[in-house]
Amino acid sequence: MYIFLKETNINLSNFKFQNRNSFLFGWNLKKIQQAILLSILFMMQSCQSDDIVSKKDKELNFELEQLYKSSPLVGFSVSIIDDSDVLYQNSFGYADTKEDKKYTEYTTQAIASISKTVIALALMKAVEQEKLDLDTDINQYLPFEVKHPHHLEKPITIRHLATHTSGIKGVQEIDYRSYIFENLSEIDFSIYPPESKPFFDFVKANVDMDDATYLEKALATDGEWYDVSNFSMNAPGEKYEYSNMASNLAAYVIEHATGISYEEYTRLYIFKPLEMNMTSWGKDNITADTHATLYLNKDLKTPNYTRITVASGELTTNNSDFNRYFIEMIKGYNGKGKLLSAEHYKEIFIHQATHEEIKDTAGGLFWIINNKGNIEHSGGGLGIVTTCLFNPTTNKGYYFMTNILEDAVLNPDVSTPINKILETLEIYMDQY
Repeated sequence: MYIFLKETNINLSNFKFQNRNSFLFGWNLKKIQQAILLSILFMMQSCQSDDIVSKKDKELNFELEQLYKSSPLVGFSVSIIDDSDVLYQNSFGYADTKEDKKYTEYTTQAIASISKTVIALALMKAVEQEKLDLDTDINQYLPFEVKHPHHLEKPITIRHLATHTSGIKGVQEIDYRSYIFENLSEIDFSIYPPESKPFFDFVKANVDMDDATYLEKALATDGEWYDVSNFSMNAPGEKYEYSNMASNLAAYVIEHATGISYEEYTRLYIFKPLEMNMTSWGKDNITADTHATLYLNKDLKTPNYTRITVASGELTTNNSDFNRYFIEMIKGYNGKGKLLSAEHYKEIFIHQATHEEIKDTAGGLFWIINNKGNIEHSGGGLGIVTTCLFNPTTNKGYYFMTNILEDAVLNPDVSTPINKILETLEIYMDQY
């Protein structure tokens, strides 16, 4: 303490007060000295705390920077949070290499299948508003009929859709029909690797339409693309099978139950209350200067595309906005969220296999509970990889987003560095 006072040139014996009518009237020198000493102690503790946090940040920055430099990633953003604040946030690399545009916490892009967690929140908001019931036959809400062809006697419920147990398969061909290339005539497909040709040739033939038409063509008995092979042999509720189609159908149910488009419903009841002002579905209301360019590999951009169905994978957001949502999810898990009651949040995160009609599933409503008990979801798409995870015991979590394809054939060197980044984030998550 003496050394600190000496270095700051504070001599307590020099404090004199000429005006005894000042606000310090009644204080004696001893009390003044005590007050100043306490203030100095507080400042020292604050400085030490800041130094510790700064050191930890620097360590993590260094590790992530090294992982980035040795990887084929273009750019990425990460954060570590708890149930009240952002503990760490940083970005590395580029949102666009040609434009020399850095990837930042405000860089926006689609986050792929993490989008499905928003469906869970929207479903429970509609339940809270008494607009729908999770265990009701979905045909009570749809303008066309959807039946499981191998189990006509057992209705598909909303809970089945939200737990990936509806029996509607994750059929690639139907999913691929939802991709629409932008400015198709301007794309030079000859620059892309031959392994991508079958997918690109398929997508080139797609015709844009609204999501209602798309879902009816795929799932209605008389739909143009309907096929019994789009359904598994398992009855609804019996077996977990991840399905984009079932997820999009769940969002469509919300539209018909509430009388509001899914996009508008989520804006009103989720994004607006959380002040997620740079978040939308697809590229609506997202300016080009903030949007990341998506890449097949470090040297090759993906063709620009949109999706007919947005709910299962086209939530477009940034690190800063997503942190607001993710903090709310952790609060909600603990019954302290502001978007839903504790009761309705509990339904999202309880393991759904506790319900008699759900025999096998991966976790809650759209959220996954992994073998460590952590709650998570990840996403992957054409030029997209994302992951979010939180520990329900420590109430800490991390988020990762990047603008490159993860594919064993087209980009085989991406998975290893991404996994190392995620492992690093999980280690540091427990230290903050």
